[in-house]
Amino acid sequence: VVSVIMLQRRYSVKQWICLASLGVGVAFVVLGANGSKDEEAVDEDKPEQNMSTGLTAVTIACFCSAFAGVYFEKVLKKPTTDGNVKKQPVSLWMRNIQMAFFSVIIAIINQYRMTGPDAEKPFLHGFNRYVWVVAFLQAGGGLLVAAVIKYADNVLKGLATGVSVVTSTILSMILFGTPLSTQFVVGAAVILASVFFFSNDIPGEKKTKKGDEADEEMQKPLVDPSK
Repeated sequence: VVSVIMLQRRYSVKQWICLASLGVGVAFVVLGANGSKDEEAVDEDKPEQNMSTGLTAVTIACFCSAFAGVYFEKVLKKPTTDGNVKKQPVSLWMRNIQMAFFSVIIAIINQYRMTGPDAEKPFLHGFNRYVWVVAFLQAGGGLLVAAVIKYADNVLKGLATGVSVVTSTILSMILFGTPLSTQFVVGAAVILASVFFFSNDIPGEKKTKKGDEADEEMQKPLVDPSK
């Protein structure tokens, strides 16, 4: 929705259905995984939950995340102007440095605030080799996300996120013995089917050459990846 409003993208009815199905599938997978954990251990001191408040918070968070992602895509792909002369968009590395600048400032402030003679724990307390591996993986993942947004778009990033949820749950089942529920199987099937049919034709569907060209135009990136 945000891509349509901010970037004037167009999607077919089939693609809208796939996107809606993707969201339903992710919800099935996540709720299925959480449900199996709740069956194993029930916490009596668990605070009371409000469904309407939770759904409202999740909806707001989704729109904020969508707006941030689409705006980042617009910033990455929008050409810069010097007077009346258009220039190529700023490089991916420069945009990442610009956004990370504020995080670095906040981290430095927290470092000075949480270190010193009165600090309960020293700086980088608990950072073993496994934590460093996770930190580098997160950094690499951030660069990959930025590259996907620059050379593809936010919708494809969302599709990849849906597949990653399924992959993470399967790895959790293999490595940590998380039980595989029927709800997860249904959700995973919905996610994979949505991702496949979003970019591929439905078997037996006839399309005209004009329709093929229109679909290609709808999904065309704002900039040429080769430049």
